[in-house]
Amino acid sequence: KREVRKEDPGKEMLSLIATKAERFSGFDPRFSMSKYHDLREKAEAEIQARIRKTLNSGAEIYTVRFGKLCGFAAVRDDVVENVCILPQFQRLGLAKYLLRELRGQIPELRVMIPHATYASYAAVDFLQQAAGSEQLQVHIREAGSMEGLDFVLRRGYHLALLRYAEEDEDYYSRYCARRGLHREQIMEFEYRLLVNRDSPLARHEVHDLAELNRYTEVLHDDFQLPGEEGSSLRWQVNENRRVHVYERCSQFSILQSLPTAYMWASPMPQRALEQYHLVLKKCPAQNQRMRDVLVYPDKGGLRPEEEKFIELLRHQAALTVK
Repeated sequence: KREVRKEDPGKEMLSLIATKAERFSGFDPRFSMSKYHDLREKAEAEIQARIRKTLNSGAEIYTVRFGKLCGFAAVRDDVVENVCILPQFQRLGLAKYLLRELRGQIPELRVMIPHATYASYAAVDFLQQAAGSEQLQVHIREAGSMEGLDFVLRRGYHLALLRYAEEDEDYYSRYCARRGLHREQIMEFEYRLLVNRDSPLARHEVHDLAELNRYTEVLHDDFQLPGEEGSSLRWQVNENRRVHVYERCSQFSILQSLPTAYMWASPMPQRALEQYHLVLKKCPAQNQRMRDVLVYPDKGGLRPEEEKFIELLRHQAALTVK
């Protein structure tokens, strides 16, 4: 488990930090071992002296640990100085984690969302409300559930909105429980056909998926079911007439311009449907239940930015056309 500690500037801790910092430079093959040890002791003493000087100036020493001491930094007058992460731990993202924890007073939101229009609207609402903030760091990524979990567990993201089929509930429940992730269901729904208002499908009920073979399916190419490779949903048909997209603007433009195209879509805000001249149609031939579930590390409390985003997300979910 990663953690950041404010250290008591005792002799033992200063010695440990100095030893770690000096070894950061590695062994110089130009010197004999005895000469190397003498130089190392001298360097460690100099580092300890610099740390004491830093402390005497009013700074504080913080260490970052991942089972063992991995790095450290000084903080003086709310400014982070002298960040040092040992080489063998640099690929774990600990420098960013340390800086993020030490700069916790800066409002920040890191969130993963699926290709869900209501979720993107919630993100825009958050940005509008936070526009007057003097300091703001926001990171928003759209991706599938498996990538969302990876970013929350390993890349420092605060929230991930997962989308999965009802029959996968046990898989995700166990997965999150084993990794200490809290879960909140935001929405349960059946996919609808999203089509142009002028499409023949807008005036027709599809009772057999084979009826869609005359049309072109637009789909996101980064959807992945747990434990599987590939992008196919369980009910996709018509493999010979497909357009693969990677973001929502392209999909809306295609549907808006091509009445013979369709897409499986979750509930959407009415204003999005009106803006792009689209309509959501219930499809009796497809009745698989889906769930949007928010997950985040169960660390005992949410930041104000996270609470606000969740509030806005629930609000936008309530406004969708189902």
